[in-house]
Order: sequence, then C-alpha cells, then structure tokens
Amino acid sequence: MFKNILVATDGSEYADKAVALALKLAAPGQVCAMIVVPDQSGTEFGETSLGAQRRVTEWRQSATLDGRRRLEEAIARQGDGASGITRLVRIADSPSQEIVDTAAREHHDLIVMATRGRGALASMLLGSQTQQVLAQSSVPVLVAT
Repeated sequence: MFKNILVATDGSEYADKAVALALKLAAPGQVCAMIVVPDQSGTEFGETSLGAQRRVTEWRQSATLDGRRRLEEAIARQGDGASGITRLVRIADSPSQEIVDTAAREHHDLIVMATRGRGALASMLLGSQTQQVLAQSSVPVLVAT
C-alpha cells in the first residue's frame, strides 16, 4: 500500500480515472490531488512595465482560481470517497517538471496520472505531460488509461 500519493489532474473528466485509481490505492488522507496551470503570463503581457506586472498578477490570480475550481469539480465527481484529499494548485512554466519536483519535494511515493490514449504515432509527434513525467521522475508513475 502506498502512503503518500500525488495524483496529477487537469480537472477534466478523462483524468477522473487517475483520481479514482489514486483513491483506491491509498487510505483516506494519503492522496494529494494536484493541478498545474501552464504559466502563460509572461508571454501574453511581457514583464517590463508596472501595468504589465499588474496584468500578470491578475492573470495568475484568475488562473489559480480557475485551477482550484477545476480541481474541486474533479474531486467532487468522486463522491464521498474523496474526503480528506489534499488539494494543490500550482502555476508553472513546465507542468510536468512541477509535478516531478513536487513529488520529490513532498516525498510522495507514487505519482498517478491519466493519458488521453491518442495512439502511438500521435503521442510520438505531440508528446504529453504524462510522457514527460515518466521520463523525468525518480518517483514511480502509474498511468491510468
């Protein structure tokens, strides 16, 4: 049995499989659900003027609220089995790297993620956050399909 599971979700219903799987593998209170919002604030607004910095701050606040809402909806879809789950919203340039870093920093012993199952050729061409986590993580990764 795993003691400290990090489940990465994007808040979508297809990612619910990963959340459900993580909850099955751990006792209550041992799952941290994480959503990482890709940081696009620097590219959208630039960071040179005071006005641009305010827009970046506003964008990050809005993105955090949106991420929190999507995470709450994903957890709520799990019903009563999701009580005691820890919630974590991050904004990062590289979502996959943030997942890997968080798992290592917070001593998770398993990362659970979903994949859209695009097929081998599409996955090779497009890549995915799941593939990047698999390649970078020293923590075991379980992929729900």
